[in-house]
This record gives sequence, C-alpha cells and structure tokens, in this order.
Amino acid sequence: MNKKLAIVLMGAAFLAGFMPYVAVKAHWFQPSAVGANPGILVNLDQRDMNRLDELVDRFNRDQGDYLMVISPTIDSGPWIHDVHTDGTQITWTVDNTRDGYSSPKQKQTYKCASIEKIETSESYGIQLSKCGGQGDKLPILDIEKNRER
Repeated sequence: MNKKLAIVLMGAAFLAGFMPYVAVKAHWFQPSAVGANPGILVNLDQRDMNRLDELVDRFNRDQGDYLMVISPTIDSGPWIHDVHTDGTQITWTVDNTRDGYSSPKQKQTYKCASIEKIETSESYGIQLSKCGGQGDKLPILDIEKNRER
C-alpha cells in the first residue's frame, strides 16, 4: 500500500472516530431520545424551566401531564424525579438510589393537591403543598438562574 494513502486513511479513520466525541462534548446535538422528548428534562436550563411552567399551568387548568427530571448532582449519580398528574392530584417521586453519596437510598413519593413555582433572585423553585401530613409547603426542586441559556 502506498505510504501517502495509508496516512490519509489513518487520518480519516481518526476523524471519523473523534468527531462524534467532540460533537457530544460540545453539545452540538442532544441524544435523540432526550432531545425529541420534551417530557424528559436533563439540562435544568430556561427551556426546562419553561416545560416545568407548562406542567404547573396544566395542573392549574385541571389537565394531566407527565415529566421526568434527571437532576445531576455535584459529585455522584443523578436524582430522578418522576412526576405524574391527572389535573387534581400530583404524584412526585424522587429516586436518589443512583447517587452514591445519598443516605438513605430510597424512592420517596409525595401525593399533593397543589403545585406552584417560586422565584427568588438566585433560583426558580417548584413547591408542592396540601400533601397530606407532609407539612404546609414542600420545596421539591430548585433550578439556579445562572444555569439559564
């Protein structure tokens, strides 16, 4: 085989293997399963906050909805929030079993009759209430404003 042809083929093979890695790390595309499904939130940015706003609005109009929020942690595995509503009751399950540093590892489910968005200067928060003995207000999810895109 010609030496120049071998060098060109090796370079092409390197680029073919390296470019998908660069595309993922540079966020040029999102995995199709997540990017195509607005019911799975992973970035916790402004677009995801808009989708959470839609969940709250739909609940307040007595309409059902479903979301999965995959909340990253700083040093370990994600927390998975599984959210179902029929428009009258919201069921919010928080699963921290994939987080190596959480203790205790568990799935905690809250069944509540009210949900609202709370905004502070630093963050947006989702708060549940009327949860049958869980206290008056239950802060369930915070999204820092500096994560907005």
